[in-house]
Amino acid sequence: MEKLVKVAAFLDVNEAYLAKGLLESEGIEAHLFDERSAIVVYTSYALGGIRLMVKQSDLARAKSILSAAE
Repeated sequence: MEKLVKVAAFLDVNEAYLAKGLLESEGIEAHLFDERSAIVVYTSYALGGIRLMVKQSDLARAKSILSAAE
């Protein structure tokens, strides 16, 4: 199994799901880590937000897709 790496982090769970959906619509497998921590705002800040993770081989393309969507 290929290593997962962080492509972005979000403090808002809705933004995290939108970004995940965007990547998946482009054929990139994406996973959210620490999404349950968003319920407790201070915990989410301490953990660095909700992490959007992709395969290392997809990192450059995922960053490009997310940048273009801003």
